Amino acid sequence: MTSIILSAIFRHLKSRPTFESIGIEPYRKLLEKSAIAFKPDKSIKAEPFRIKAIEAQWLLPLHHNKKRIIIYIHGGGYIAGSINSHRDLASRIAIASDAKVLIFNYRLAPEHPFPKGLCDVRAVYQWVMDNFQDTHKISLVADSAGAGLALALLSGLLTDERPLPICSILISPWIDLECKNKSHIENQKKDPMLSQSILKKTALFYTDKDLSNPLISPINNNFSGISPVLIQTGEHEVLVDDSKILSKKLTKAGATVQLEIWEGMFHVWHYFAKYLSEGRQAIKHIGNFIKKYS
Repeated sequence: MTSIILSAIFRHLKSRPTFESIGIEPYRKLLEKSAIAFKPDKSIKAEPFRIKAIEAQWLLPLHHNKKRIIIYIHGGGYIAGSINSHRDLASRIAIASDAKVLIFNYRLAPEHPFPKGLCDVRAVYQWVMDNFQDTHKISLVADSAGAGLALALLSGLLTDERPLPICSILISPWIDLECKNKSHIENQKKDPMLSQSILKKTALFYTDKDLSNPLISPINNNFSGISPVLIQTGEHEVLVDDSKILSKKLTKAGATVQLEIWEGMFHVWHYFAKYLSEGRQAIKHIGNFIKKYS
């Protein structure tokens, strides 16, 4: 059954237009429209609000630990994605973690290039710390480019010796915008979501600065002192080497790190958890990791 579902998902993903073929704005609208097929569980209560100019929502499971908060940073290649597109995935993580989740819309490139999105992530994190640091245990979860923003945030917190989240989960992280690792070539025919060519073009929409800058490619940071990290990546991702290299760097820095490479999986397979058992299983692992530390 899994192979049949995987084949159907692969055909769907490979048939989707890219931002190259239709333009960035239509691509964003397509992603928003596709979210209709992924409605959150009816038990989830969504509470919209703002953090200054930043749109945000609390996602509240019917039963959750009142002291446990997750900040979720969505992916989308820095050019797309939103609360709406990732609400189902974030809601599933909320349920698996028995936690309330804060998801928000950070500014997107190319209209808002680096570092504006990162500034929004920092602002949201600071708001949560200002309001909940003394009363809650706060975790960080992020996927793809969102995981790059999360790792850049963590790097800044370490440098400035500011409070860290209790733990962090990075899903299919894109953390080297130079796209130079071998898996870009080795998995180019196996990954239905991404390619080295598309990622390199997306990186140039995000910034015209040096791509090796540690705040742009946070794989280049020092992680000494970081709190526990779970990394989940798919065996067939073009980005799988990003996760392998990060895991080695975190281990060398003395961090508690758990790397999961999911057999046969593609970029952020969790998004298809409604249909894919491996997505549901990976989310369960995320929930267990968060509950272990909070």
